[in-house]
Amino acid sequence: MYTSLLNVKQAISVERKLIDYLKTYIDHESERLEDVKRFYAKVSDLHTELYKGPATVMANPLVAFTLIKRLHSEWLNVVHSNEAQENTQ
Repeated sequence: MYTSLLNVKQAISVERKLIDYLKTYIDHESERLEDVKRFYAKVSDLHTELYKGPATVMANPLVAFTLIKRLHSEWLNVVHSNEAQENTQ
C-alpha cells in the first residue's frame, strides 16, 4: 500500500479511539451531573420545607446540626470532587 493510504487508515483508527473515549467521558459526566442534580433537589427541598423562618433552625438542634454538617462536608464534596477539579483544568 501507499504510505498516504496507511496514514489515512491510521488517522481513521485514531479518530475511532477518540470517539470511544469521548463517549466514555460523556457517560461519566452524565452520571456526575445526575449526582449534582440529586444534591440540588435535596438541598432545595430542605430549604422549601424546613427553613421558612430562622426560628425553625434555632429551635431544633438536629436541623441546625444537619445544616452545619451539610455545609462542612456535603457542599465541599460537590465543589471539590475529583471530577469537578478535572473539569476546571
